[in-house]
Amino acid sequence: MTKIFANGAFRDEEWAHIGLEDDLPETGNVLLPMSRFLEEPNSFAGSNRGLAVVVAAGEDVELLADHLDKLAIIAVDFPAFSDGRGFSAARVLREQLNYQGDIRAIGKYILDQAPLLRRCGVTSFEISKPEMLKALDAGEWPEVTNYLQPVDAVEELPAGERPWARKPVPGAPEAAE
Repeated sequence: MTKIFANGAFRDEEWAHIGLEDDLPETGNVLLPMSRFLEEPNSFAGSNRGLAVVVAAGEDVELLADHLDKLAIIAVDFPAFSDGRGFSAARVLREQLNYQGDIRAIGKYILDQAPLLRRCGVTSFEISKPEMLKALDAGEWPEVTNYLQPVDAVEELPAGERPWARKPVPGAPEAAE
């Protein structure tokens, strides 16, 4: 069973991942591809189920703007650890669209990216790699002391003479907590 890591703890996945052509189950929480949800967003309204979407790399999250109140989770897919489009999607959701729900990272990101994902607004992580599960279970969390891109989600200070170099404010809460 897939594990979800959020707020420093693990839990089992409670959402059924539904593909583009899969039938919807009668009951239960569903995680749909964003494109499928947007085809008929009102057809899912009013059902007795939790509703969430998966944003594929490169999809425009701004298309969800009128539907954010219906979505408990927006999962951002990382098809490869080197694909940074999910970082941008999370920032747009949190900073421009003011989405207050759970933004979940799914796919092929790596542990070293987790603190940076949190800075962009990600609040939970779908863990599919055994080595990542083991590291998080052991309490490992990479430390990032300087950033090269400011975000609105956390309080930061300039780090040196370069205006884009940032560092966290000591004692300030971390992003996405």
